[in-house]
Amino acid sequence: MPVIPDLPWTARRAFDGPGVVLFTELRLRRLRDVPLFMATSLRILRQVSRSPGARSALLRAEPLARSFATVSWWDDATAMRAFARTDPHRTAMRRWAPRLSSFGNRALPSTGSMPTVDEALAAAAAPAA
Repeated sequence: MPVIPDLPWTARRAFDGPGVVLFTELRLRRLRDVPLFMATSLRILRQVSRSPGARSALLRAEPLARSFATVSWWDDATAMRAFARTDPHRTAMRRWAPRLSSFGNRALPSTGSMPTVDEALAAAAAPAA
């Protein structure tokens, strides 16, 4: 059970097509990095909410486990890549990469709705089709 409830955001607009879902999980090396990483994560969640093509996002933080997961739903891969290459996300990736003990992301099949973090975890654990 996460210590912090999942933090959701959803755009207030209609969506066309199934879109693209990206699941990311990472773990920090040191517990002392958690507060600053959490603050960075909240800034990036705000960035998602202002990014063209963003449909929805969830952030799961388990601070004492040094573990974070995100699920984001985009109109298309182009919008998702544009977000990833824009600050503050771009700078955060460079800054935090050396401080991570593990990192992984995976595009998931979209069903036309936003999966929960638990659904994304299960889909990511399933063998690729």
